[in-house]
Amino acid sequence: MLIRFNVENFLSFNKKSEFSMIANKERRLTSHYKKEAGINILKSSVIYGANASGKSNFVKAIDFSRNVVVNGIEKLNPVNCHFRLNDGNSNLPSIFQYEIKAGNKFYSYGFASVLKENKIVEEWLYEIGSSKEKKVFERFINDEGKHEIEIGLSLSGKTKTRFDVYREDFQNSDRLLFLSEINRKSIEDFEEALDFKNVYNWFDKKLTVLFPNSKYFGLNFIGDDNEMSKAFNSFLKVFQTGINDIKSEEIDLESFDIPKKIKEDLTKKIEKAKIILFEIKGITYSLKRTKNNEYKIKKIGLEHLDNLGSPVVFDIDDESDGTQRLFDFIPALHEMAKSDSVFIIDELDRSLHSKLTYGIFELFLHLTKTNESQLIVSTHESLLLDLDLLRRDEIWFVEKQNNQSRLFSLDEFKVRNDKIIRKDYLIGRYGAIPIFKSFKNLNL
Repeated sequence: MLIRFNVENFLSFNKKSEFSMIANKERRLTSHYKKEAGINILKSSVIYGANASGKSNFVKAIDFSRNVVVNGIEKLNPVNCHFRLNDGNSNLPSIFQYEIKAGNKFYSYGFASVLKENKIVEEWLYEIGSSKEKKVFERFINDEGKHEIEIGLSLSGKTKTRFDVYREDFQNSDRLLFLSEINRKSIEDFEEALDFKNVYNWFDKKLTVLFPNSKYFGLNFIGDDNEMSKAFNSFLKVFQTGINDIKSEEIDLESFDIPKKIKEDLTKKIEKAKIILFEIKGITYSLKRTKNNEYKIKKIGLEHLDNLGSPVVFDIDDESDGTQRLFDFIPALHEMAKSDSVFIIDELDRSLHSKLTYGIFELFLHLTKTNESQLIVSTHESLLLDLDLLRRDEIWFVEKQNNQSRLFSLDEFKVRNDKIIRKDYLIGRYGAIPIFKSFKNLNL
């Protein structure tokens, strides 16, 4: 579970900005949080703000820092991702810090990077508890300009020898995270590495970020996962899309009629992605590499019924934007219902009807009553500003002040629970809305 996230000197966030999933003390909608080690951690949150206020930049900060952990900063291009409206900020580190629950423990993990140089300058991991925190490791640049790692774990024997070797090898690795590199070693055989595995696996397997341009995220599962296929069909009927079934037809890759160059490009991409989706002449295909390194290609179609009840198969591009958007959300809802996952979704409401957006939140809260999944979204949909649906501490705003983004919660305003907050938000009582001059003065 995500407990807190801090970002500094990244895109429109200049000074340290904190986002928290810690619940307040109010005793309503208690199913919206999980009690863990004496604190109540919220399961959902919505973030509002005017266009260009920084909502998407907040999501990008989480996505960027996750990618640095999982894929490495050397594969990214963050040269102009610092806060660019202050002279000298390009030489200052950008800082990303998480407090999370991973496994059965709580951790504080973060790193600092000078983005214009693609260099990591600091990194730390602590196990945190109600009374004290325990250092797992801390990484910094010493007086000699070398990266030094201080291990806080009690190590002895072969384990200490191995960690000493890892530390020594890491001294000049300014573009690598120690957390990531340790997880690329053979560490399964000693329990002292549990904290490293817990935290890395949380970023790699538990945290997912979806943007408006994410395309057909869920179709990767169709035809290969019977459980997911059934879930898709059930959700699509609940959302009344008119789709009766999802069809996948396996095609022999060797006889697939596409230019040789495109086929070679696809097989190169699949080496990294394992599953990829692509379109040719408006038809959607999936290409998957199996455990036996065999390639499977499938044509994907959506079955509707005509007025006589006979099936007619449509391509995905024939569907509405809203239906296509659901192909991102359905696997997210399914995943959050069956396991403890954290999904961050930018512009949840894009191409969706207001009641459908509201329904997705209701459905999430219903499906995840017994687990620790979390759904955090940015949105413009004011229908979600309903204190019968959400608690005050689940509603957040982003606002630009002096060209800098600032995060704050509705909980700061101490509004009554019977208040119609949607109306108050739209008239500007909480800020974070567009402000522009009268259109009457517009001279065309």
